[in-house]
Amino acid sequence: MPSSTYPGTVEIATFKLTVVDVVEQTADAHSISFVGPEAAAAELAYTPGQFLTFAVPSEQTGVAARCYSLSSSPYDGGPLTVTVKRTASGYASNWMCDHLRVGDQIRVLAPSGIFTPRSLDADLLLIAGGSGITPIMSITRAALAAGAGRVVVLYANRDEESVIFARELGDLAAAHPDRLLVVHWLESVHGLPTQDQLQAFAAQFTTYDAFVCGPAPFMKAAVAALKDLGLPRERRHQEKFVSLGGNPFGDLQDAARLPSQA
Repeated sequence: MPSSTYPGTVEIATFKLTVVDVVEQTADAHSISFVGPEAAAAELAYTPGQFLTFAVPSEQTGVAARCYSLSSSPYDGGPLTVTVKRTASGYASNWMCDHLRVGDQIRVLAPSGIFTPRSLDADLLLIAGGSGITPIMSITRAALAAGAGRVVVLYANRDEESVIFARELGDLAAAHPDRLLVVHWLESVHGLPTQDQLQAFAAQFTTYDAFVCGPAPFMKAAVAALKDLGLPRERRHQEKFVSLGGNPFGDLQDAARLPSQA
């Protein structure tokens, strides 16, 4: 497998993944599934809530390194899947949605991240906004498949059409009525959720381990609500997205290979 040396760090291995499925979740969000080489199965193993770093080709920089959370579960034998939502000024998110199709290949780094439960048997309060549902979906699927605790998902969106995984969440709730509660918050109906409203909801689940992911203002309000409820730091988890400095893929020439380039 190729590797690159990131300035000031040790050599980093990269892996070539092949697209095996693309699903349009909403008008601006796609779930893209991949398989990697069998020899790299151990290196590509992941825990729910982690992310992959992709080498997105760029005419300006050669490679744009971008991180996207896995929405799949490591416990169902399915492929690695990330869910990417377009952003108006996001080059990489638009490239991923516009260009990747079944049979295409792209380079990634090994799964990474610490936004993952210490135990899938714990009761979990999962608070998501918009595309923040991606790692939350991975945790939900994994907890229901391999854990024993209760799972509560509060999912905020602009309107009904923007709800990613609407059908999947409904199916999971129907299949696990005693373990999974899904509550949708629509801005078009209820307005933007306030800290007080988030606190009132979370007050029912103060013994749970809480995970928060979404737009920065949403996460700030949710985390503040959890703090005011007295949840200890070890039971409050917030996904933080940090832009990468430089290019961890080095001088990679084949960041992505599409059928038309073969």
